[in-house]
Amino acid sequence: MGFATERDLVERALAHDDSEQSGEPVFPPVARRFLEAREHLGLTQDEVAAQWGQPPSMYWDLEFHDDEAFTVIGVRELIALAQILHVSVMHLLFGGEPSPPLAAIPYPEIARRLRARMNEQAISEGELSELVGWELAEYLASPDKLAELPIFGLRSICGAADVDWAATLANAAPARKRS
Repeated sequence: MGFATERDLVERALAHDDSEQSGEPVFPPVARRFLEAREHLGLTQDEVAAQWGQPPSMYWDLEFHDDEAFTVIGVRELIALAQILHVSVMHLLFGGEPSPPLAAIPYPEIARRLRARMNEQAISEGELSELVGWELAEYLASPDKLAELPIFGLRSICGAADVDWAATLANAAPARKRS
């Protein structure tokens, strides 16, 4: 398929989850990409989970459900897994890299744009939080906490800031491996 096609598929699937549409949203074959990357390295699911520092069941789900990478684990954890699997986050999510590459947008820029929107529209943090569907206080105070969100949450907040959520994926430092 390619980055643009799969990115469009992700957007439709996440928008489907935001709406009252019936049926299951369709995500790209992310679970298969986790499986193939792991097998390419000759690792078991348990070995990946151990390197990741999470219970095996957390990792297993990523190989069984295409939506898990978007709806369950945080961006920082996704980046850590991509490093363990020796692939890029863009490859896991979209099957390849965008061309041209996306210009990275740092998390503090998202917070700045959210504050600017509140000022321009004369709305409170609580009102904007209500519009976004996420409590924004902690992310405004500590923008790097945005990396703890799953993509569907990051996408909602980035939308309110008029930022492409995919352009923020390079920002999160990988989670530290737990022993």
